Amino acid sequence: MGEPAQAELSLPACSWTDASTGPSKLVVANRSGKSVQLVWLSYDGTEQVYNVLENGQDTQQDTYSTHVWELRDEEGGRIIQYAGPSVRIHVLPEGVSVVGQPAPPATLPSETF
Repeated sequence: MGEPAQAELSLPACSWTDASTGPSKLVVANRSGKSVQLVWLSYDGTEQVYNVLENGQDTQQDTYSTHVWELRDEEGGRIIQYAGPSVRIHVLPEGVSVVGQPAPPATLPSETF
């Protein structure tokens, strides 16, 4: 079996004073067959492991929409990085499934910056 696909969602531009921040929940369901770490990345770059989920375990983390979280595999490799509104992330042998993620804004081909 090949390696699970890694997914990276675009992160919102944010700061400590971002007025758009609000409470959110990050629900993680680990069905990967391996251990998964839930790591918070603070604004100053430090990392804090909040939970280690064994296969079959779920967790719910209260957080804020501007807080950045990573799920990592047993070797410390990034599975997914996320910040935003409440979602449920399923970690599966073949990759991840994110439920509740809003669609990214559409970019029209004629737009120039």
